Amino acid sequence: MTTAGGDPSGAGGSSASGSSSGSSSGGSGGAFVPGGEVTTYEAAMGPLSVASGVEKTQCITVRLDNPEGAFVRRFRAQLSQGSHHMIIYRSTASNELTTPSNCTGFSGLFQGDHPIFIAQQPDSELALPTDGDRPVGIEILPSQMLRIEIHYLNPTSAPLEVTGKVLLDTVPLSEEIVKSDFGFWGTTQIQIAPNSAYSTEVMYQPALAGTKTFALTTHQHHLGTRMRVWHAKSAADTNHEPVADSTNWADPPLSVYSPPLEFPSGGGGQSSMGLAFQCEWNNTTPYSVGFGEGFNDEMCFLWHYYYPSQGFQYCTDGFCNTVP
Repeated sequence: MTTAGGDPSGAGGSSASGSSSGSSSGGSGGAFVPGGEVTTYEAAMGPLSVASGVEKTQCITVRLDNPEGAFVRRFRAQLSQGSHHMIIYRSTASNELTTPSNCTGFSGLFQGDHPIFIAQQPDSELALPTDGDRPVGIEILPSQMLRIEIHYLNPTSAPLEVTGKVLLDTVPLSEEIVKSDFGFWGTTQIQIAPNSAYSTEVMYQPALAGTKTFALTTHQHHLGTRMRVWHAKSAADTNHEPVADSTNWADPPLSVYSPPLEFPSGGGGQSSMGLAFQCEWNNTTPYSVGFGEGFNDEMCFLWHYYYPSQGFQYCTDGFCNTVP
């Protein structure tokens, strides 16, 4: 385990550790069936001393003490009061940076790091499914470097101690395990007039051909009133129940699909099916609000977990970048 001390700007400690067990229980949608002997690794950030009214995004990079590569079969996370979200990335860094430092939101996306889990709730859990009799997992390398990013805000009148922790329940590498990955799709075309309600058009993103999505969540900021997502053939294909319908920007549900949402081949690398989505807001402020990463900006994104892996896919307004 590694630890680091705090500083007056709000930096706290960080840690990474591991422990073994033969089985585990709980998980998304019922009993967790790991498909192998479980070793659990833990990484944490904080406590961060946050003064009243302070908003920041801070990052650390820590090394897990996993001696061999593995597949993550379940994520579990805990966020304290004041945490808006925590993103866990597989990092390409060589050295640990255990003192929290300021970073831009979603910064790992733009420097070659690979998101593998996002937590937005005080307690969240994602157990990866099985595909037939084959477990689905997210691969990590030996001594995996993780980047932890926490966006936090203290809206109270007193100081807060902000922490974030993630547990990775892993099983040994096996050719029987289907590799999973992550997609982050949305729009930056947001412009909300003062004291006005606003909604985007229904947007549409074709999925990667031959993939299946097993979990999905949405992301807006505090003016967000609703985000809906449809498993669809086009932006016009919304005359049916959405697969996600969040009216709580601060605590959007993590929707888990069994069976998963299927995206068959449609010619080339894109499926004939995809996800349509629409965001709504109510701007109660006297200011125009646009896209941005700060609490007073707005966002309209969904992130989904899929398999088999074709890499991490980042799409905005129909333009996509897929990273192995």
